[in-house]
Amino acid sequence: MKIVTWNINGIRTFKGGIKKALDLLDADIICFQETKVTRDLLDERTAVVDGYNSYFSFSRGRSGYSGVATFCKDRVAPFAAEEGLTGLLTSHDGSVGCYGDQSQFSMEELQMLDNEGRAVITQHKVMCQNQEKTLTVLNVYCPRADPEKPDRKLFKLQFYRMLQNRAEALLGAGSHVIVLGDVNTSHRPIDHCDPDDLESFEDNPGRKWLNNFLFGKAEGEGLEKEEGDREVGPESQEPGGCGGGKFVDTFRHFHPTRPNAFTCWSTLTGARQTNYGTRIDYIFADRPLAEEHFLSADIMPDVEGSDHCPVQGRLCCSPLQSPRCPPLCTRFMPEFAGRQQKLSRFLVQVGPQEQDALPGSQELGEIRENLRPPADAGSAARIGNVAGRKRGPTKETPAPRGKRIKTHNPPKPQGNLLAFFKPAASQGSRSCFVKGQDGGACPLGFWKAVLHGPPQPPLCKVHQEPCVLRTVRKAGPNMGRRFFVCCRPQGHASNPQARCNFFTWVDKGR
Repeated sequence: MKIVTWNINGIRTFKGGIKKALDLLDADIICFQETKVTRDLLDERTAVVDGYNSYFSFSRGRSGYSGVATFCKDRVAPFAAEEGLTGLLTSHDGSVGCYGDQSQFSMEELQMLDNEGRAVITQHKVMCQNQEKTLTVLNVYCPRADPEKPDRKLFKLQFYRMLQNRAEALLGAGSHVIVLGDVNTSHRPIDHCDPDDLESFEDNPGRKWLNNFLFGKAEGEGLEKEEGDREVGPESQEPGGCGGGKFVDTFRHFHPTRPNAFTCWSTLTGARQTNYGTRIDYIFADRPLAEEHFLSADIMPDVEGSDHCPVQGRLCCSPLQSPRCPPLCTRFMPEFAGRQQKLSRFLVQVGPQEQDALPGSQELGEIRENLRPPADAGSAARIGNVAGRKRGPTKETPAPRGKRIKTHNPPKPQGNLLAFFKPAASQGSRSCFVKGQDGGACPLGFWKAVLHGPPQPPLCKVHQEPCVLRTVRKAGPNMGRRFFVCCRPQGHASNPQARCNFFTWVDKGR
């Protein structure tokens, strides 16, 4: 049984369609975070996928924000499914239950915790060592802590406490539990490309919570062995555990000392090219499940398409299919079940269309929390991604006499996983012309001579390469000012291929 988790930075970014993406990931349970889709924008092609049953949680307050989704192959259909952690969003018979003690939260806090579409829970039946077991999967997208917004720091810690409360309640009821997703905190210095002051590294509230939630050895104990050669068992974690929790970080369980194993990189600075990132995406499992039934766990850094990469885990358990999907399944939504149709289906052509590229998932505050910003312009610049272009539907040639001609094209090869998710190579530079008053074509160089173009970039001091021009987007006295920085991607100071610390303002008169 294989399970995958991935912060996809927008479910509409799968240009080839969600079905092909799911098939190429080739897992029984696939958990996405940051879907950035609300229910009114969810289309049938994404919600109802042949061979899969899906379960969504949507943000109630903001469009294009947060959101998680769990896709299960039909043979792994859950017996119960639920949106949220608190139980307040559950109004059907197919709920998971086991909510634990919620007395530490007010009703308003409980409502807010589930208002942003950050959790979906599915419960499955599996056969492990000839015994039928219950397995509950909590797919979560944990909040980030904005240093400039104390209420968001508190919200993040409350979400962590509620997550632990629910997971331990499910354990207490006899279920195996997997908690996976984007946790938005790097646990140990080994999980961070360039940690700040190591003496205060553990003081981060998110890391303190992880230490309490997880059970594991102190960093650096033991040596990593080849895949499949690691001895696991109750004695492998005794004694000297640095965390007293009930869950295990499955990646570190199999790879306790592997360095530079990151799952998230800043798109603003091109840090993926130099592997200057953090590991904030996890698959946590209760200790007996991790030690007795997990075969492997690993990150998938070669799979592109988001500022995060997927994480996968394999279990020796076999799934037992539910005879019927729980009511939360998207195929039972009225707009997809045939009882009611969206008006838009009658007004627009239904078919695969390219969507606008969505903005990066790691906002500046989120990067500041898990990445040390570049020394040159970290506080000065906030750079957004450039949205892609829409391409309208192609026109269909009408068949004569009202009949549609049916053509049979040979099936295309499925291709491989990495080729599908790798962004398309950029087409070479093109000569750009604009039409003049006489109808002729005028090169852009003419207009640059008439209108002042961008200033000539200086050479950075270390690499002697032309710098790139940036503009300050952050509110403050420097907003709108332009500056030059080294053109190379962000990386560790010891990496000669990474960006140097060159920085210079552009004169206001230029």
